[in-house]
Amino acid sequence: MNKNFENSQKKKINIIPLIDIIFILLIFFMLATNFRIKENIDFSLKDTSGNIQQSEKKTLEIFIKNNSEVLISKNLINLENLELIGTNIKKIYFNEKFDEVLVVCNEIVFLQNLISIMDIIKEQKINNVFFTQVKDE
Repeated sequence: MNKNFENSQKKKINIIPLIDIIFILLIFFMLATNFRIKENIDFSLKDTSGNIQQSEKKTLEIFIKNNSEVLISKNLINLENLELIGTNIKKIYFNEKFDEVLVVCNEIVFLQNLISIMDIIKEQKINNVFFTQVKDE
């Protein structure tokens, strides 16, 4: 009876196949993972209260009005015509070599209109975008 007890204690579990499986799973998940870095636009808010200091950068100002119109460098465009807005922003921004874009809107502008303008700016691959709000008086 002592022999059976000694034989059962000497049995060992071989973990080498388990390690192989773990490495195969690790390689599989590494190959299946998407390592692409997401592209983000740096959006920030500019403070319009108080004195505004003139910066050295050339800024394209886009005004979103309450009545679904956008004013881009003295061009008034209806928000329903998104393609025309996109071509105007691209043409003006790159031809006149602006450094940044400032989106100005009222407090009561629909959020969807602002998001549409943000999408257009992102499609044009413009990175320096700032937002500000004009209070109705």
